[in-house]
Amino acid sequence: MKVLVTGATGFIGTALCSHLLKNNHSVHYLVTDVADIKNQDNYKGFLWNPEKKEIDLNSLNQVDAIVNLAGHTINCKWTDENKKQIHDSRINCSNTLFNALRDNEHQVKSIVNASAIGIYMSSETAVYTENSTGFGNDFLAEVCKNWEAANLRFESLGIKTAITRFGLILSKDNGVLHELAKVVSKGLGANLGNGKQWMSWIHFNDVIEIIYQLLKDQQSGIFNVVAPNAIKQNEFLKLLAVQLNKPLWLPNIPSVFIKIGLGERSALVLSSQHVQSVKLPEIGYKFMFTDLSSTLKDLYK
Repeated sequence: MKVLVTGATGFIGTALCSHLLKNNHSVHYLVTDVADIKNQDNYKGFLWNPEKKEIDLNSLNQVDAIVNLAGHTINCKWTDENKKQIHDSRINCSNTLFNALRDNEHQVKSIVNASAIGIYMSSETAVYTENSTGFGNDFLAEVCKNWEAANLRFESLGIKTAITRFGLILSKDNGVLHELAKVVSKGLGANLGNGKQWMSWIHFNDVIEIIYQLLKDQQSGIFNVVAPNAIKQNEFLKLLAVQLNKPLWLPNIPSVFIKIGLGERSALVLSSQHVQSVKLPEIGYKFMFTDLSSTLKDLYK
């Protein structure tokens, strides 16, 4: 199988490319900087400029499937300019791929597109599955809704289209766990807000395996990429503190102070989504990590 990957130099993309190569697949990848291009037998980079809807069509040569992960990081100050970048970078990448596939001959049969559980409304009581329609109206939810709408257009080209709504991806080197561990390891951990927010998480290794299975099986539809057992923030922090052998003694940080400090971006730490995946077990995926305690032990072994 030959796979075209966007966002290949990022957190997930780098590991996914390595996994594909280890399993004897070929990888094409798209980048915006010529310095990131490599030209190896089974690993070749190509330039594109999604903002201008430009793409090197050689990137599509003999490609069987696409993984679309590209988008501006959300871990930045949410100025008006950055919010526009977060939104438009995702839509532009999807639209550039769509136009290239619509207007040129190719052999692409399936595509896996990123999204996030941030599409769901924040709630401490609701439980969301792939069939849920309780979508939010905040900035992240609007980004996800527009991104998914752009990606679902691939179906009109006869391409099997999978949408992966990622939960909180746990890795000790990147993402939310990395940031929380830096604070907890200094003995400064504290619940953010009331601590009752649901955290629907997934081990980094499961993420890579799930994308790989969706590719191999040419799956289509919406998939919540979360482990079976979501956990509340206060319990998450307790388990992390135990794993790092640090006390968790500071009082909760009130939501109002977090909102003053982070503004709209406070949604990243205060929102609550209890999300379950019905469809991954249905297609036969077996989670490697189902509870947070064993996940943390694995990540910090």
